[in-house]
Amino acid sequence: MQGLYVLQQCLNALQVSAIYALLAVSFVLLYGIGRRINLAFGAMAMWSAYITITVTTLFLALTSWPVLVVVMVAVLLAGLNLASLGFVIQRLVIVPLVPKAAFALIIATLGLSIMLEEGMRLVNNSREKWLSPVFAEAIRLIPSDSFTIQVTRMQIGAVFLSVILILLLLGVMKRHSFGRIWRACSEDIRMAELCGVNVPATLAFTFVLASVYASLSGSLIALLYGSVSFTMGLVIGLKTLFVAVLGGLTSFGGAIAGAFLLGFLETFWSAYFDIAYRDVAVFLILIAILILKPSEQKLSL
Repeated sequence: MQGLYVLQQCLNALQVSAIYALLAVSFVLLYGIGRRINLAFGAMAMWSAYITITVTTLFLALTSWPVLVVVMVAVLLAGLNLASLGFVIQRLVIVPLVPKAAFALIIATLGLSIMLEEGMRLVNNSREKWLSPVFAEAIRLIPSDSFTIQVTRMQIGAVFLSVILILLLLGVMKRHSFGRIWRACSEDIRMAELCGVNVPATLAFTFVLASVYASLSGSLIALLYGSVSFTMGLVIGLKTLFVAVLGGLTSFGGAIAGAFLLGFLETFWSAYFDIAYRDVAVFLILIAILILKPSEQKLSL
């Protein structure tokens, strides 16, 4: 029974890790090209989660569309909203502050994160949003009298979608012309500009792409857990920043590995210890790892 319980927790950890992985690559996308950290990605994921739940609830009530179609439309609208929001943010905040000192953008995006959270709080009268479970039917993988291993269709879909999106991103960064331009800007943004690279356009597309991945992570949070709070953005953003730093901030593979480490830490702590102390324990473990981890600045994919 103990072995089956551990296996169930590993399956649960995969969905948590998938969400963190999508956000972690967002941090790497922006930091790699501008050497700047954006603390607003967590709030942007929260924003997307609210939109996903609102649109899904509205369309289920007003239309007779299949649930899958409604969910796809909600995720698409949330992604378009976050892509537009990301474009505006990069034009008004990111571009003017990239030439400035690094702490200027950190402070600005922290303020932006608080603004997005407070804006969503005011719009929703400080209430959380809830969604009826979708595709929550249990699929028994290993039936047992002592403990049954099971997953839901939503869990399978979330992990599968995350894997496809991350593999697609890695493929683009390795083989597409945008990936070559992004790596050139990562190595030396001034030299890339002198060689004819349109740096403002590259930065804009990079931030929009990172915003879309942050949006997808927020949509998965909404669909998997069925609830969202305006306060979750900063905590999720800080956790993902930790794992991105753990992975080196310039390595997609490192960021993804850090996301899986965080996902498994959270899941197994919740399974065996008091969940009230989960975030405290996870942050302490991540801090200890960062203290002991050797510094590495080499760019890698």
